[in-house]
Amino acid sequence: MKKAGYASRSRLSRLLKVRRIEGVTAEEYAHRLRKLLDGVIEHEKAERAARVFSAVSDPVRIKILKLLEKESMCVCELMKALNMRQSLISYHLKFLREAGLIKPVRKGKWVFYEIADKKVLRMIDKIIELA
Repeated sequence: MKKAGYASRSRLSRLLKVRRIEGVTAEEYAHRLRKLLDGVIEHEKAERAARVFSAVSDPVRIKILKLLEKESMCVCELMKALNMRQSLISYHLKFLREAGLIKPVRKGKWVFYEIADKKVLRMIDKIIELA
């Protein structure tokens, strides 16, 4: 473990020379770099963003979100629209639900799914425009 710390300090010392940063020790520079993250993003927000990006990283889930943008749907409607088995639809719905992107709404014996956060749809539309 001591060797890894030395290697990092040695590497930072060389980096300081390459970047022509004077009057700063490797330890001070390392501390400054660690503090940079404090102002960038809170850990919880980074976790949430990662869950959202993971949830929308599958084409089927994007299609489900776009369908639910039009209207709330039950599993059987999504099965017909996407021509997929119930188990696959349920798998993708669980993924989207756990990411907080959709929510189930019970109507009698039926469970319909709807978009929980419309902001995500705007993000998806922007990404689709860029693709």
